Amino acid sequence: MNLLKITLTFFLFSIYTTSSAQEYFSQIVTVKNDTLDVKIKIDASSSNVNRLLYVQDKISVIHNGVTSTYFPKDLKSFKIKLEKETVNFESVDDLSFAQVLYSNKVKLYKVLNKISHSHIVRLYVIKKPNNSNYFKMPAMGLSRLITKDAMLPAIEDCKPSYDKIKNDEIKIKDEKILVEFVKDYESNCF
Repeated sequence: MNLLKITLTFFLFSIYTTSSAQEYFSQIVTVKNDTLDVKIKIDASSSNVNRLLYVQDKISVIHNGVTSTYFPKDLKSFKIKLEKETVNFESVDDLSFAQVLYSNKVKLYKVLNKISHSHIVRLYVIKKPNNSNYFKMPAMGLSRLITKDAMLPAIEDCKPSYDKIKNDEIKIKDEKILVEFVKDYESNCF
């Protein structure tokens, strides 16, 4: 009976240790504009939310067999290849890596904020050209991804887009609609 317990314990421990550390193909761009093909090591559970939350503050990179840790001040950007998609991140003010949803004159980022152990809030951030401010919009709506009250202050400098949201011509129900709206906002006012 003791041998069975020891074998079972060893088996469960080995499953835990192999599933808690995963490596993903990636490409990083340093502050000196060097582009390196690497693997990013993530010590997090297998859910996409946890993986994305884990890489916002720092990343562990394996390059030529050497593991290094990079913080947002050390890199301009990186992209990571997950199972079904490649996700792009940029360093935002050297403080955090944010997921890039759209990038042209206007940039749209997604950041995950961990409120408590089991509560994570998505923040959508708009960065406008020639403006050092970031406009943060929490995803807190019930019938919308982002409420009107959160959206309107971020776009008040663009009357056509502002009116579309204010008059309910466009309702931001998901990320796809949000990206399309940001493209329209950019074309209207930038």
